[in-house]
Amino acid sequence: MSNIKIERHNAPVEENIRDGVLDLVSANVTSLNMTHPPIDHPKFEAYRVALVLEVMTYLAMKKPYRIELVTASSDGLIVGFTLCGLPLNGSTSECGVYYTAVAKAHRGKGLMSLMMNDITDRYPSVALSCDVELVPRYERYGFRCDSVRHHQVVMFIGSPVEETPVLSVPDLMNNPSVMAEREKAESKFSSYEIDRADRALAKRMQADEEKAKRFLKARNR
Repeated sequence: MSNIKIERHNAPVEENIRDGVLDLVSANVTSLNMTHPPIDHPKFEAYRVALVLEVMTYLAMKKPYRIELVTASSDGLIVGFTLCGLPLNGSTSECGVYYTAVAKAHRGKGLMSLMMNDITDRYPSVALSCDVELVPRYERYGFRCDSVRHHQVVMFIGSPVEETPVLSVPDLMNNPSVMAEREKAESKFSSYEIDRADRALAKRMQADEEKAKRFLKARNR
């Protein structure tokens, strides 16, 4: 890990940094998108375009919005990132973790720990939400389970209370570039195939929500 470099960037970030992060986003759509669409979903490309658009918008934000990016690079290439939102009131005591990813070839080498430790060392209060399976990972960094949001577990360090910038998902899904991909899917797949895939996704998300609720209930006993 001697060649790994951890750096911090404030939005709007430089173009080369942005492009490196978006490459990672595009390669990790299923894990990063909250709905976890499988690659064989008819509308997968629409999900990918929407997610890339979302992260790109965060990375371009200007004041009064405050976005921080922590990157891990190797030989000048970005191989990991953590995207955070900072309170709109200007507070420097807390942040919210939005997205984090590490390139497949660099996983298991401690890059996530380097990025998360950089964040938790600087902010007394940090918030994030994750799938049940990822709870143990974040507990290692000092996060504790707090509640359930949709199908994910909300975890805190300290007591974050301030509002951070959050984009509208419906607005993103109605963006022309996303709509174009949805129209492509509708021309390539039948309405039955799309509906079946959507129903399977919704069913799995409902099951994950119930799992998260059971998990938190067991933790609070």
